[in-house]
Parts: sequence; C-alpha cells; structure tokens
Amino acid sequence: MDSLRLTIYSEPIPKARARTCVRNGRVISFTPKATADAEADIRNQLMNQKAFYTKGTPLKVNLAFYITKPPSVSKKRIYPVTRPDIDNDVKLVLDALNQYLFEDDSQIVELHATKAYGKPPRIEIEVAEVKATIIEIAAMTQARLKEEK
Repeated sequence: MDSLRLTIYSEPIPKARARTCVRNGRVISFTPKATADAEADIRNQLMNQKAFYTKGTPLKVNLAFYITKPPSVSKKRIYPVTRPDIDNDVKLVLDALNQYLFEDDSQIVELHATKAYGKPPRIEIEVAEVKATIIEIAAMTQARLKEEK
C-alpha cells in the first residue's frame, strides 16, 4: 500500500497524561476517559480502511488539526497559538494508530503537523511509505560494497 488518507470529523482532543491513584492499597495507572474515547473513535474509523504497514516499513505522516474558533477570537486570526500544544494532539493520533495501522510508531521517519481554526472541526491524517530515491539506493549500495571489502 502506498498511502492512506483519513478524516476524523470531531474536535481534536490532546493526549492526557496517564492518571495514577491508590485503590485497595494498590497503585493503579489508567488513561483518562476522554483520551481513551478519542483514540477508540480514531481506531473505529480506521477499521474500514483495512490497511496495515508491516514492521520495517519507513513511514511519513502528515497531520492537520482543525479546531473550532471561539467567538472571542478575531476573524483575522487563522492559527490557534494557545493550549493544547500540538505535540499532545499528535501523540494521541499516533498512539491510536499504533498496532492498528502500523506495528510501531518507531516506523515514522518523517512527520509534519499543523493546527488551525476550521469548520467543521476535524483531524486529517495522511500516512505513506517512504520510498528511497535512485540516489539513496546507489549510496546504500556503495556503502554496502565498501563494508564487504
């Protein structure tokens, strides 16, 4: 598979840190409900795609997060330079895709993310295999030949 495009029509939710508490004398860690629900929503919409990138496949990921503009924000303002931080939005999406679209997020070698105001609120996801260019293949071949000598 070369690439996959998916749009999730819901307000982007940032990844919340795991919570820890003590119950019956035991320390328990859990994922907050809003985070778990958002990850499940992404996975559910992904199930229709029937796509999976196997381990060892280098991937590039483009993510675009469009959030609802509050009425108090100027119409001229395009980008939400406020919390939540974009890295928390990215983390939630990548964790949701992990084991469902690709074996491990360590396969991601290229990542681009944007955050803007937009209607409807949504997350646009594009995942594609990174293909080596002829120049890169030639360089790898030369390096391999040098190692064999």
